[in-house]
Amino acid sequence: MPTQKWNAIVIGSGIGGMTTASLLAKVAGMKVLVLEKHSERGGLTHVFRRDGASWDVGVHYLGGMEPGSSVRSLFDFMSNKALEWNRMPDDFERFIYPGLDFAVPSDPQLYQQRLNEYFPDEAPAIRQYFADLKNAAQWHIMSRVVHSILPWPMNLLLRQWQRLGARMATQTTGQYLRDHFRSHKLQALLASQWGDYGLPPEESAFAQHAIVAWSYLKGGWFPDKGASRIARTFEVGVEAHGGAIRVCQEVTEILIEGNRAVGVKVLDGRGAEPKEIEYRAPVIISDAGAEVTYNRLLPTDGPFSQLAAEIRKEISSVSGGLSAVVLYLRLAKPVSTIGVKGENYWIKTNFEHDNIDEQTTAVMDGKPQYAYMSFPSAKSGDDRFHTAEVLGIVNAEVFSAWRNSTHGNRGHEYIELKQRMANGLLDLAESATPGLKELVQYTELSTPLTVEDFVSHPGGAIYGLKGSPKRYLARALGRPSPIAGLYLSGVDISSLGVSGGMYGGVIAASRVLGPLGFMKIMRAARQSQATSSVPLKTEVQSSEKKRAVLHSKTALTPSIWQLTFEIFESLKFTPGQFAMLRVAPYEWRNYSIANIEGSRLDLLVSTRTGGDGSIFAENVQPGEETEIELPFGSFRLQNDHNETRRRVFIATGTGIAPFLPMFASLASSGNLHASELLFGCSRKEDDITNLGILQHLPRTTVCVSRDPTAEGVFHGRVTKVAQDMKFDATTTDFYLCGAPAMVEDCRTMLSLAGATHVLTEPF
Repeated sequence: MPTQKWNAIVIGSGIGGMTTASLLAKVAGMKVLVLEKHSERGGLTHVFRRDGASWDVGVHYLGGMEPGSSVRSLFDFMSNKALEWNRMPDDFERFIYPGLDFAVPSDPQLYQQRLNEYFPDEAPAIRQYFADLKNAAQWHIMSRVVHSILPWPMNLLLRQWQRLGARMATQTTGQYLRDHFRSHKLQALLASQWGDYGLPPEESAFAQHAIVAWSYLKGGWFPDKGASRIARTFEVGVEAHGGAIRVCQEVTEILIEGNRAVGVKVLDGRGAEPKEIEYRAPVIISDAGAEVTYNRLLPTDGPFSQLAAEIRKEISSVSGGLSAVVLYLRLAKPVSTIGVKGENYWIKTNFEHDNIDEQTTAVMDGKPQYAYMSFPSAKSGDDRFHTAEVLGIVNAEVFSAWRNSTHGNRGHEYIELKQRMANGLLDLAESATPGLKELVQYTELSTPLTVEDFVSHPGGAIYGLKGSPKRYLARALGRPSPIAGLYLSGVDISSLGVSGGMYGGVIAASRVLGPLGFMKIMRAARQSQATSSVPLKTEVQSSEKKRAVLHSKTALTPSIWQLTFEIFESLKFTPGQFAMLRVAPYEWRNYSIANIEGSRLDLLVSTRTGGDGSIFAENVQPGEETEIELPFGSFRLQNDHNETRRRVFIATGTGIAPFLPMFASLASSGNLHASELLFGCSRKEDDITNLGILQHLPRTTVCVSRDPTAEGVFHGRVTKVAQDMKFDATTTDFYLCGAPAMVEDCRTMLSLAGATHVLTEPF
């Protein structure tokens, strides 16, 4: 197995891992390797895209981001001030209950005033609540963050101080609310944001509730141009010091020699078949979560087992957090047309928060009782696309029956369940924002299985270890790792949420840097505030990124360009894989590889969506330079040497790109005759299958949906041809690539018709 050495290795590119990597590089000049299982860096701060539109999977809003705040200073430092922030509307949240619609302002005094107007008899308790929020939040900061980074004996003195506020901070949120308020409606209203930290009032510690609610008292903020910029701006500092972010790298084991972590064992998924690699470093930081780290990546027997026994016991007492189903919507018009300014909505059909099993059943029955709704495009400042997300919290165990299935091949019942849940979430969203349904153009639903597939969280939990009283009383989890050279980062050593995960990264970096590590970090952050933002880099600095110079561009249709890049080295790839191309500062897009010949790379890029990739394709000229990462992906021919397999390829537009090298491969093996292509486009002029540059095409049916004068084609959508197709499920493989709606419709239709081998590439 090949090995490589680094100053430090970070497992996971979530906010905690990227924070640690950035700080070690920028403060100490360390060469840091970040390993990410997914093809997209960022963990739950990454976005996914469909036809130009994007949705943020884990970042919905942040509090405490006012210029000059400690959180903002750290983000500015790590991003070289390239990460900008948009303030949400003054009334940034709405809590909606039967007969009660409460707008939360970005002003604690006004917030208190509005509560008093609704509940005048509770005024003294409301005033005390705001004071207690501050006290419990500060107790949380001192006990979970400051205590972890102070050198001895200062942290010993702090522990004595912590005892003073522990009783209030470690009671449940529900207990605090019952003790202080008579009105059940007010108790429910103040607990509305529990979805931000994933535990209902009777389970969450008041300190966990307080740190979240207190952070939002001055409003909410969102990354300008979306959350993907967090990882992309942080990586610049990592790469500037010789480090790298390496994707498609699934860490399977932390290597221990004696009582010291010395490296990691990885499955490198960048090729057609995963291969095992070892990376070595004297410092290993895990942002994979405490449960994954101690129960999957480290030995569970032998001498180490005894060292970790106390930690594993504490983990088991606070693991098993909740998950969510999320409905992603693409809209035809801005949400301002239905009176929405970009604020968040917390929608509840009753005033009960703690009946999780009942709420889960209701979501699965298509009659959700509780949902969170947000509008990524309105918050990110991108008015080219219009998007929404509707999230329903569920107990992930109800999806366990499908846990051993694969993404996209989970059977009829799962497809029907997803449709039922999607309809129910949309109905609930419509009740709060009338007119939303009429704007919907495209929908996609994720479940806890999606979370588990992509970020490896046990059971699809999206919040980390539970923020319960037990978590605050746990001692071993707050201490440094018992293994020399091993550090934990992220939410499990700090607090839940993006800011919590970031501070978990600060704690890990501080511990690596020694007793004065935190002071070194904050001094560097303060000094950076006095400087202007760092100019955008113009040269490739990472070993993962290759220099790409446009050699030529050819207009294949009015909306499709063939871009040919010189990448200055010969590369091997598996037909079906894709490349990541930088199309604007900090903006990268995925494109299937149409061909690689020598050091020349061909991509097909559509300008139909009008997004950053479209703008790049229209404007880039031969001789201009950018960056590229490749090859990635596991979308490839199955049973490619089996002559008895029937292969049906279904594509729209540039979705034909990954099929072109597949056709060439089948032709060279003499198996192209058993394949067929269904190609869909709007008009005859959009048909690229009749161009001479496309070779080795199988038997092809061109489907034209909006040009009644076109000759020699099927008039209608490609989905209609697929729907009427007769096939033997045991011997037929389907490959789908193109418009997301087409891919989803065909996958659902084929699965319901009995197809068992359906492979997709949705971008």
